[in-house]
Amino acid sequence: MAFPIDKQKPHDPCKKPDPGKMLVEPIIAHKIYDSCRAQDCLSIVAFAAEVVHIDGTHIHIGDVIPVPKGAGSVEMDGLKLKKISIASKHPSPFRHGFWDIDVRFEFEYVLTFFDCSREIILKVHAFSSHKKHYCLFGSVGADMAMATDFIGFMSSPQGGAPFVMAEGKAVALKAEFRCNHRSRKPVDVVVTIGLFSTMRLFRIVGLDVESRGFCIPRECEPECPIDPCGFFSNLEFPVDTFAPPPK
Repeated sequence: MAFPIDKQKPHDPCKKPDPGKMLVEPIIAHKIYDSCRAQDCLSIVAFAAEVVHIDGTHIHIGDVIPVPKGAGSVEMDGLKLKKISIASKHPSPFRHGFWDIDVRFEFEYVLTFFDCSREIILKVHAFSSHKKHYCLFGSVGADMAMATDFIGFMSSPQGGAPFVMAEGKAVALKAEFRCNHRSRKPVDVVVTIGLFSTMRLFRIVGLDVESRGFCIPRECEPECPIDPCGFFSNLEFPVDTFAPPPK
């Protein structure tokens, strides 16, 4: 539905104070105390993400996925990093001001089993998880509590601890059978996943920053009364709604 375009010159959204006057003002900021990035190649076991029957055996969610009889190969598709969770966070007992952080990464994907003729035998929704340890500087904090009504930081029982932000991206590399060392028969599936991750420790702190003052908004446009019926009468009739066009 088309509306008329206002061709007037755009207004300056801010009226700046004297550009030569510099102020020092206090702000609350999320200051990063330490950060790092990692690039890990993971080989981890595949577990069932759904209930499935394989060779007459009832496989429950969380069970190791066995290799079906007659399977000659397996492939992994649709990999996604489903969840990142902070498993633990505590001060390092060996390095003053450092924090030991354990982060759990959970992956989901689909395993497709093929026979030797490349015919599909079975498709199974699967998952794997990996726990990674980080040790970063987060400074020391007093044993205190903190509360704020700012969204995202409603309360914190560990007011003296830094906050954690972990990010990750997963890349599917390979899926293969893992064999029994004695019989050499395939027993389960191992997937190889590339994991890019970043970790940051930050605190909510007060900082003094240089500023040129507040941004003063422009004046609002005068409000014009609108006639609803007049507005509706000027709309084009939606012909396509009542008579959908053919192909």
